[in-house]
Amino acid sequence: MPSPSNESHWQKVGRLLANDVSSAAGTVKDVVGRGVVAPILGFPMDMFNLGARRPEHTGSSEFFGEQMQDAGIVSPDRNYKSELAASLLNPAAISAKVAAIPALAATFAGKRAKSADIFAKGGTDARKRKTTPGRILNKTNEKGGYTINLASGEVPQTGLMMGIYSNKDPRNLVTKKLTKNEINAFINKNKTALMRPNKFLGTWKDDGKTYLDVSQKFPPEDIRKATKFGERTKQISGWDNDRKKLFPVGDWDEFMGSKEFQGRMNEMAAEGRDYLSKFSAKEWWDVHGSPFERVYGKDKLEQLIGYIASTAPNSAPRQNLQTASEYMRRMIKGEPTVQPNYRIPANQMNRTEGVKIGMEEGRTKNLLKSEAGQLGDLEQNKVREEAAALMGDPNAVVLDRHWARLGENPSKGIFTATKEGVIPPKKQYETMKNAVQTAAKLAGRTPRDFSADVWTGIRERIKNTSELYGQKFQGSAITGDSKSYADVFEELIRDKAKHMGITVKEMEKRLKSGDATLLSLIAATPLLSSVFQSVLDDQPSNQI
Repeated sequence: MPSPSNESHWQKVGRLLANDVSSAAGTVKDVVGRGVVAPILGFPMDMFNLGARRPEHTGSSEFFGEQMQDAGIVSPDRNYKSELAASLLNPAAISAKVAAIPALAATFAGKRAKSADIFAKGGTDARKRKTTPGRILNKTNEKGGYTINLASGEVPQTGLMMGIYSNKDPRNLVTKKLTKNEINAFINKNKTALMRPNKFLGTWKDDGKTYLDVSQKFPPEDIRKATKFGERTKQISGWDNDRKKLFPVGDWDEFMGSKEFQGRMNEMAAEGRDYLSKFSAKEWWDVHGSPFERVYGKDKLEQLIGYIASTAPNSAPRQNLQTASEYMRRMIKGEPTVQPNYRIPANQMNRTEGVKIGMEEGRTKNLLKSEAGQLGDLEQNKVREEAAALMGDPNAVVLDRHWARLGENPSKGIFTATKEGVIPPKKQYETMKNAVQTAAKLAGRTPRDFSADVWTGIRERIKNTSELYGQKFQGSAITGDSKSYADVFEELIRDKAKHMGITVKEMEKRLKSGDATLLSLIAATPLLSSVFQSVLDDQPSNQI
């Protein structure tokens, strides 16, 4: 559509940008990331490179764009018109793009450019000879494949190689009989990528065809990162230089909807239900009408639930409730919720004297929201879902590191995240939650209770066998029973009453009045240490 005759320059820029970002190769996130954010971050190095004889890649706008791509913030697909249009919205980005013109020019040079240009500057004759199209062709025919960094001449002997473009991307090359001219054309088409220090030209033969792509090298130990990168770029497999073999790239989203994952959930749910049936509280999340309500009262349940949910991440149930009891004590006594100077007092149960309560700084926002009863505003999917589950929401689904492990099959290249035991928030959490809700419906259970059944089964399986569907874990690291919060709470009260030499009824009375926690006899801060000691001095030795 022709532009309006009265359209201003900046209106035209905006219109062109809006048109371009609607294309498959120019999403808003990609265009803003590469066209605005990266140029701003890389501005100093881009300006240096403008006058440098040997431009530096590290720290440049192209470098930061690459880092965002590796992190999954932007896609590998490029739309240079959109990026340039976006850069016009910011003065620093304009300057950075001007400074980067020499590098970008190679992209638009097309077939007129010489492939040797990519490694000619500052290179050696030996390196050039290793990277000529003729050498690449000969090595491909000789070995059935070849990988090389055109800028450095490195032929990687170690590390994991993964393609940066999807298999059907036109920047890749598939041919029946590879020629030097085809290699030249491929290099010219991918100059911008091939200039980067960790990007490699790769060739391989399969089923009568020869394939050329641009690949990225990862350290040998980064199988998760390499595989998840390959999943984002829609690869089928990667290459392990150390083992000299392919490794698979799976589709985690697809696995979530598979019969295999549903079968795993059902198996773990059955084991979890059987285990939970041995205890008095049959449903994991029940709080209303439980000992919690008896001890703290209905009017404080909302705050209690918030504290439990906020302190649950990276904590076993027993430790979780001990920590939550200290925050309840502070609230009952009218003390500040967050106390940086707090230290675990002497004569505690299962805690180290003199240390911080643990992770309080990172939990501050959620702790304050819990105190205010703002459970719907809690940060992190897992925390919000746990609070909802404890409040009685039947559709709440609480997912943690055990669920992350259930959602993996390394033999098929299926990993939940680049880090073990992590479920990335938002999209991935919601994807797994949807899978759980579907399975729960088929099982005739609420998602809240079904997810607890599965969690219990996973935890007990790992604790008893140190294994979960072929993956090895340290079973001894999982302590305590996998029973409901209510059962754990009652157990803690009995243990603490015995530890102090008082009755369970008296222990519950002290918890309700804020005169005790499940951590120790009384909470202690540096300011209250003398008071705490005087209380200890007044207690018979068998009560401490």
